[in-house]
Amino acid sequence: MEKEFKNKMKKSKLTREEMKDFLAKAESIDKKLDHGRAYRTLMNQVRRELLKFIGCEVRSMDEMKKEFQLDENQLRYHLSMLLQSLYVIESQEGWKSTPRGIGFLENAIMSDN
Repeated sequence: MEKEFKNKMKKSKLTREEMKDFLAKAESIDKKLDHGRAYRTLMNQVRRELLKFIGCEVRSMDEMKKEFQLDENQLRYHLSMLLQSLYVIESQEGWKSTPRGIGFLENAIMSDN
């Protein structure tokens, strides 16, 4: 299990400081509230597609606006939901998936039907 998490940490491209901040936030999550929030966040297809698009890359707002044909306010709303659920972070370089976001991408099976 620890080896899998370390692999996801490497894929996330978070800096040491960003990883430290992510881990501190992840530690303080209320597990009961988290499941509902995660479900509400990821039941939205746009958010799942955004998370897939970011993947193991660092993506800019311009790249995401072009890819998803959303205005900046719409895009920021969806990203804020992913941010609150700790699936992504915003950095100076752009948006990055956290180990949690990468874990979802690698392990969750969700149908868009």
